[in-house]
Formats: sequence, C-alpha cells, structure tokens
Amino acid sequence: MLAGHIQCDGERPKCSICRDRATDCEFNTNATETHTQALKRKFNELQARRSTFEQIYDVLRTRSDKEAEEVFRRIRKGTDATAILRHVNYGDVLVQLALVPEARFRFEFPYLTDMPPYLLGSGNPYLDSELYGSLPRQPPPNHQQQRLLPEPRKDTGSVYGADQRDPYLKPYMSAAVVHPWLGSVKPSQWTTVSSDDVLMRKILHDYFLLEYDWFTVFQKDYFLEDMAMENQRFCSPLLVNTLLCHGCFCHGGLQDRAEFWNPKSLGYQFLAEARRLFEAESETERPSKYPNDPDWERKEQEWEQRRLTTIQAACILTLIYNLNGSDKIGWRYTIRAVEMGNEIHLFEAPLEPLEPEMQCARAYTAWGLFVWQSLGSHTYLKVPLLKEPPATPLPDPLEQPQWYGELWVRYPLTQSPVPTHHGFQFKARAEFWTIMNEFSCLAFSDHRAPCKLSINQIFTVHNRLKAWLHNLPEPLTPKNIVLPHQLKLHMQYNHMLIDLFTPALSYAGSELAQLDKTPHDIYSEALIHQETLIRLYYLRHGFEAFDSFILHFLGFLNHITMDAVEKSTGSSFLESRRSTLLLLTKGIHDQSRLAFVAKVILRLQVRVMRPEDVDLLQRFVEIETDQVISEPLGQVVHTDWPVYEAGHEAKADLFRQGQTLASALASMSLEPTATPSPTRSPS
Repeated sequence: MLAGHIQCDGERPKCSICRDRATDCEFNTNATETHTQALKRKFNELQARRSTFEQIYDVLRTRSDKEAEEVFRRIRKGTDATAILRHVNYGDVLVQLALVPEARFRFEFPYLTDMPPYLLGSGNPYLDSELYGSLPRQPPPNHQQQRLLPEPRKDTGSVYGADQRDPYLKPYMSAAVVHPWLGSVKPSQWTTVSSDDVLMRKILHDYFLLEYDWFTVFQKDYFLEDMAMENQRFCSPLLVNTLLCHGCFCHGGLQDRAEFWNPKSLGYQFLAEARRLFEAESETERPSKYPNDPDWERKEQEWEQRRLTTIQAACILTLIYNLNGSDKIGWRYTIRAVEMGNEIHLFEAPLEPLEPEMQCARAYTAWGLFVWQSLGSHTYLKVPLLKEPPATPLPDPLEQPQWYGELWVRYPLTQSPVPTHHGFQFKARAEFWTIMNEFSCLAFSDHRAPCKLSINQIFTVHNRLKAWLHNLPEPLTPKNIVLPHQLKLHMQYNHMLIDLFTPALSYAGSELAQLDKTPHDIYSEALIHQETLIRLYYLRHGFEAFDSFILHFLGFLNHITMDAVEKSTGSSFLESRRSTLLLLTKGIHDQSRLAFVAKVILRLQVRVMRPEDVDLLQRFVEIETDQVISEPLGQVVHTDWPVYEAGHEAKADLFRQGQTLASALASMSLEPTATPSPTRSPS
C-alpha cells in the first residue's frame, strides 16, 4: 500500500493503485480486517500488554520480599513479561489448591453429616440431580471432616460440555471471571474515592462473579467496554461508584464489610460519592428545545443515555440500602428509577428505530427494573409500581446469546472457561416475576391489606408457576442446576409455593376431590425441596462467600424449622431438625460478617432459639451469644422487612399490626434479660 495522499481502496492481495503501478503493496492490517478494525485490535493488544506490566508491578508491590526478589531476578535475566506472570499465577493456583481445601473438597454439614431421612423420599428431583450425584457419599467413621470429591460420572454428559465438570466439582467462589475488558479498566478514571486500580478491579471482578447473575439491570459487555474506552454512553461515574460500593460487600480482602456506617471503610466512601452523583444526575432536567439550536438532538440523546445509567444505579442503590438494614430509605431509589423510566418511555416500544446496542441496553434495563420492582413489591407486601411488563419482548437466548452477554468463568487448574448461562437465567427470572407481579396486583392493596384468594385463584397461579418450571431451559432444570444463582432460582419457586398455599392448608372444599395433590401435599413437597436446595447449595459452595439473597431463604426456612424443632420433641425427627436449624443459623452467622442486615436477623433468631440449641450451635460456630443478643448494633435499623411468617396473608396482617423486624428488634431492647429463651416471638 503506497504512502502519500492517494486513497488506498484496501483490496487484497494488492490494492488497485499498487496493481496499476506494478509496485509491492504493504498492509498494516490482517487479511480480513478493515483499517478501523486493525486500529482497535492494536489498541487491545497494547491494553493487554499494559495490563500484564501492571500486574507484575502489583506483584512487586504487594508480595513478600522473597517473592519480589524472584520476580526481579527473572526480569534481570530477560524473561518475557507474560512468562513471568504465568509463573506467578500458576504458582498461586497450586498454593490456592494446597491451602484452600474447598477447591478440592465438599463442605460438611454441622452436627449430623447425612441428609435428613425426611428429604430422601422418592420423587425429590434435586436428589436425582447431577450436583447431588457429583457429591461424595458418607465416609467411614473418624474420617477427616471434609471429604475428597469422587471421580466424575462416566456415563453422563454435562450442560457445560463433556470435559467441563468443574462447576459440579468445585465451589463457585474459587472461579474467576473471564472478560476481555475487565483486566484493563481503570476505575480511578471514574471515581475520586481511590487511585488503587488493582484493588478496584478486584472489587469489580468479585461483584460480577457473585452478584451480577442474580441482580441484573445493565448489559455488562457494553458497560465494561465503555468503561475501558472512557466512553459515557453505557457507563458513568455514578454507576461505577455504585458498583464499587456493592462490590465491597463481595470482596474478601476488605475487613468489617458489615460496618457500612464506618467513614473509613471503602464501602462507605463509594456510597457517599454515589449518593452525591445520584442527587445531581436524577435532578438533571430534559434539555429544552430552542429554535435553531443545532445541538438539541445531541443534548437530548446524551440526557437519555445518562438517564439509563442513573436508573441502573438506582436499582443497585436500593439493594445496598437493603443490605444496610435501611430499605425504607432504599425503596425511594426504586420509585425514582420508575419515574425516570417513564420520562424516557423505557417500558414502551420505541417510537422510532434505534441502533441495536442502544435498543438492547434500553430493553435490558427495562426488564431488569421491572423484575427488581416486582421482587421488592412482593417482599414488602406492596402493590407493584409497574402493573405491566415492558412492551419489548426478550429474545430467545439460544437464538441471540450475544444480546445478553454471557458471563464466562474459569476454575482453578482448568484452561477452558465455562458459561454461567446468564441469558437463560435473566429470561427465566423475567418470566417468573411477570407471573408474580400479576399475583401481587391481585393480592395486595395500597394499605397492604391482603385480599383473600379463592382456592381456584391459588391453583391458577400454581399452574402458571408449574408451567414456568416445566419450560425452563436445560441448564436450569432440577437435574442440571449447580451454580448459586441457579439454585436460588428454584429456591424462589419453592418459597412462593410455601407462601401461596399456607392460607389454603385448612381448606376442605369439594373442589379438592378433583385434584391430584392437596394444598397440604404441595406445601409439604415445596418445604422438602427448599431444604434440599439449601443443603445442596451449602455442600457445594458453602455460606462464607457473600450472597445478597441467600439470607432471605435461610431466615425464612429457619423460622419454620424452629417451630418444627419444638413440635418434634420426643420424635425420631428431632435430631435431624436440629441439624437443619444449626446449618441455617450457621449460614446467617456467616453472612452477618458481610452485611449488616444479616446481623439483625441473627440477633432475632438466636434470641428465640432454645438454650440447648444455642449451646449446641457454639460447638460449630465461633459465636458469643451474649454479644449477638445484647451488644450494640452500631446503627439504627430503618426497615419495613416483614417478620418471618409463612403465607402472604399472615405476613400482611402482622405488618398492619406494626410487627416488622424493626419492631421486633426494638422490643428486644426493652426486655430485662439477654438470656436465650424457648419462648417464640413473631420474628
């Protein structure tokens, strides 16, 4: 290709100019690239190379003197930077697998190590799953507490590929997110809170690993690319600071994550900055259209783009306040998000064609916000803010996987990444909460007074939920689920069945004669499935890693289990029920070190446990009962979280009587003693 002012047409193997002049044609691009694509490729190569040097610098800065000297010695010998980093990372993986047994072992139930017998009846689909089949059987007596994994099944395939069984053999928290932009973003360009890009990249990584698949309101590929390219189309300082705040709950390297009120903590500082930016962004008015203003359309477009990232941040801010025990404050952000969504007609079909990326980002955000407000409304017994789902339908993940942006993870000592099936998960949750949004519109009023549903209405909702379960894609079926967010999807389903059928347990009408299962049958089966799922979650993943929603299931089932323990006195099931009680309380305790609201739940539930069960708990959990019950929490609780109770009608009745977790906590502080008592309370 000739230099100069003559335009090259880019034809191969010679451009027309060089062909006419019979000269050699030299290209700066690959054979299938345009010049723009070549520039982008070279930029990415430079970014990757820079990221390698940054990681080596981080090793020199943070490792021991001996490790740093070894890296420096290799640099002086002229060893390639990539080879040095490979040596460091490979060594880390070996050390990780040697020192962290959960990367090779399964977790062990406290107290009784077997599954309770009442879960082992025929017809439990989760005991016929690939996950349960991949777990080791009970070892001989006096075996080590954690057990080596068995050999993978030889006769079964996997939704992750025939040779990719890591999700069934290793805990999810040992995996690492694989994304071309995540290692090169510079968060310091988006926040004034910190200049430590290495730490902030780790925080973002842990957010995407642990939380993104469950609470999803933005398309991560667009966000990360714009973040790396310093483009504010799908990224903004507000959204970055909000994600970094949420990521602080997830990152294991940060201490005292539950102390959200501590101004020295990173989480506090990111939240303060996010709140400041939100107040400015959410109040920015739509640009006025003046005659002869050539920039009006550009200003309008930029304003709508900022609205989109502001809506996304508002949803995540709501969740952060929920974790801080301040959901009464946090819900205001969701209300404002819906208002902003209506301002830009987010829930309507676009009036004019949009380019594909923006159309995807808008639909993604619309459905993410719809799911979030539906979940929040149902949890807090409110009429939904949105009565109808977004007008733009979600595409089929099989036909348009790139629309959703798959989340890929790699497990230790494995080269090939595996998908988390993000698109299937996103669409399944959207369909589930579309059903439940209609239920909430039917069941709740503006005063949270529940409408008593007829048995026909209850079974109509049940039939829709059953159809939803039956139509789940293969990776999300009971046989194949394994990842935390997949297990929680089924926990959500069974939780709803328990709530749905509790009011109908005493029903004995003639309509039941025509049914295959009575309300009591469905309720009991859902309860068995729920406990099975939570136990499988623990055996494979443990409860130590942050999970913003597992607490909801742990606390609810523990409330039911405490009643079951009391009623099982003298029964052969008593010890199994106590085993479940200890497991669930351990999970709440583990999460209480990561989120403030879990401390509140732990205090309320330990307070009403039987003294003998508290004594037994202390054998398996490092817990000071007096501190849990009576030590100052350090922050006021601003929550409308209903007390734990089965059935939406019962919860709503208690709420109207002023019984919430906040009121239960306040009543505890008025009691003269902090000694555990067998007397149950509404919490």
